[in-house]
Amino acid sequence: MSVYRTPNGKGWRAFLKYRGHRDSRTFTRKTDAIRWLTEQRAEIDRGSWLDPARGAMPLSRLFDPWLDSRNVEGSTRANDRNVWSAYVEPRFGRVHVADVSVTMVREWVAGLRTKRGAAAPRTKRDALRVLRGVLEYAVEDGRIAKNPAQRIKVSGTKGTPGQALSLGEFRTFVAKLDERDRDVALVLGLAGLRWSELSALDERDVVREGQRVFLMVRRRRVLDEEGKRVTLPGTKRGREMSRTVPLVPELVPLVEARLTGTPTAPLFTSRRGARLDSRNWRREAGWKAACESLGRDGLRPHDLRHTAATAWLRLTGDIKAVQALLGHATATMTLDLYSHLLTDTLDRATDLMAARLADAETVGAEDNDDLNPEEADEPTPEGEGS
Repeated sequence: MSVYRTPNGKGWRAFLKYRGHRDSRTFTRKTDAIRWLTEQRAEIDRGSWLDPARGAMPLSRLFDPWLDSRNVEGSTRANDRNVWSAYVEPRFGRVHVADVSVTMVREWVAGLRTKRGAAAPRTKRDALRVLRGVLEYAVEDGRIAKNPAQRIKVSGTKGTPGQALSLGEFRTFVAKLDERDRDVALVLGLAGLRWSELSALDERDVVREGQRVFLMVRRRRVLDEEGKRVTLPGTKRGREMSRTVPLVPELVPLVEARLTGTPTAPLFTSRRGARLDSRNWRREAGWKAACESLGRDGLRPHDLRHTAATAWLRLTGDIKAVQALLGHATATMTLDLYSHLLTDTLDRATDLMAARLADAETVGAEDNDDLNPEEADEPTPEGEGS
């Protein structure tokens, strides 16, 4: 590491050599050259120094490795590839990873367009998610120190996560379904499972501990990139992840009635004994007619998961319990999705707090009434505690 004057005598050059890497920068002032070298030395000492050559790679070369590293179903992979090709690659595919800046990303998001005109907030969000993911992969791979897309937000994308039925609507909806398929809808709407999780359940995944019955979610049945059904280990959070879902008493006999004594057999099956397929099940259950009777066109089986989350939050107000039930990575994720329900929960908590305070004041007044006024005014004899 050294600093020397440039041949023309108009500037200063800082020279860095470390582990076979050579780098030099030219500065107008000597103090700036020394400062840059000092910063490089500090990063080397901290172990956070990055070889600039690793950042000199087109972003397009990192997309496939990033996509391969993700534990997602095939339909999600196909969607990510389409988003990359349509929106991200045209702008950033040839840009070196180290050259992507916060300003560059912000301007790209603001000006993002589709064939029909300005991109909708949801389109911008999806495009930003893919770009952010590839850049985060670059951070983990030691190519850049920070993700320039990490803190950029897209306005207009918050809202309720799909449709959620009230408990009254849910009961009415289930009653409209074919009687042979109501137990599936009840498990979705009261236990909060994803369809991919429910269809992958085996009989061995029903666990009884004392008086309680649980479902062990440890596999998902999803579409691959070619549209074929495959079973993946783990949950949406990762291949090694699983979660325990408690069953409310209403669901226990419905689930146990499905048990045949074969541990590896599917827990929920179609009329023909095969694992459930969402499209076939909806057709056999009369899903469309049930939706129309409620005026809920477009309702999806996944919306029954939102129904479960809404019911649990409104009836318990316990964010951590709902996080565990749904299998979210953090309570923050649960809050982001269902924060619109917290006003109702806070109102009920306020009413409960007011009632408890009033009860406490009433009890305190009654305790004072039990005292003889004369006794209450008498001083405590010396040496005796109150």
